[in-house]
Amino acid sequence: MLKNFWYACEFSAAVTAKPKQVVMLNQRFVLYRNSQGEAIALKDQCPHRGAALSLGWLEGDCIRCPYHGWKFQANGQCIDIPANAPETPIPLKARIETYPVQEKYGFVWLFYGDLPEAERHPLPTFPDYLFSTLHPVSQEVMEPVNYARLMEVNIDFAHIIAIHRKSFGQRVALDKTIRYAVEEDPWSAAASFTYDSLKSSRSVLNSLMGGRPQFTTRLSFYLPNVTLAEITVGGNGKFAIKLGILVAYLPIDDTTTCTKRVYFRNFLTSPWLDGWAKKLDYALGHEDTVIVETLAPQPMPRISEELHIAADALALTYRKLRQKYQAMGWELPPSEQTSRQPQTQPAQPFSLAKT
Repeated sequence: MLKNFWYACEFSAAVTAKPKQVVMLNQRFVLYRNSQGEAIALKDQCPHRGAALSLGWLEGDCIRCPYHGWKFQANGQCIDIPANAPETPIPLKARIETYPVQEKYGFVWLFYGDLPEAERHPLPTFPDYLFSTLHPVSQEVMEPVNYARLMEVNIDFAHIIAIHRKSFGQRVALDKTIRYAVEEDPWSAAASFTYDSLKSSRSVLNSLMGGRPQFTTRLSFYLPNVTLAEITVGGNGKFAIKLGILVAYLPIDDTTTCTKRVYFRNFLTSPWLDGWAKKLDYALGHEDTVIVETLAPQPMPRISEELHIAADALALTYRKLRQKYQAMGWELPPSEQTSRQPQTQPAQPFSLAKT
């Protein structure tokens, strides 16, 4: 787990005037909106007895602890202790750690680390067409796997013929070396690969797309916890299917991840079909999870500890960037990777509006 990064940690639509707990990095955070609609992020632990503030309530722009009613401002400072007379000084240690936040692409991004503002990397830039021309639907899923391992399978061009063989991989004619160029910057990387064609079919959809349509996949990752898959099927006929799968991976601990997924599509876009789209997205994601859960070790091994081929170029770039920042001292020390804290609120799916 890495520090000094912006983590996509929650759907914007999930953050309201009611405190919301987010579990990540073996820690608890609380998110809420102030009277101006701005997202606020605090450590979800009262300094008095350690209660989860996410079970408390808001008064104006302040949050009250559910245990003894201590009142904290958005800057983390305690301004009221009901059990003390008003003239009693507030203890200097009666404050909560706060975290910078930004909102973009329907997510709240939380900065975790100690870099000054001027040295923090910018938020990623995603293609505009995803939000302007495709229909999104979102959901979150708890996965019993390591977040880095799960990210890696989502930037792998070769796994579809095996992991997804029962859903669509059996239709992929893969009979050549997967080789591609990697586009890289200090925080992210992307690559594209075109599969020759899907196997022939007499379906109307295949006819509209040119009979035996090629499909191109562009895979991207953005440190520390986001991947994007852009898929185009067809284009030689009158119609091309376009899909996007944007995923934020919240590392809860070394073997547990909460994925917040957005599935974009340009076909069957009626909202009443969103339930079907969620089931499809979940089914494909679950096929990945079943295999990733068997990987040993779960935490990402070093590059030299496993075998690699040409098809692994994007994943190798991901591992190299992770190792670069680990070598810089950006890996969280064991003291910040303590036992997992349970959630106080059940996970709920949220719809992501077009932006």
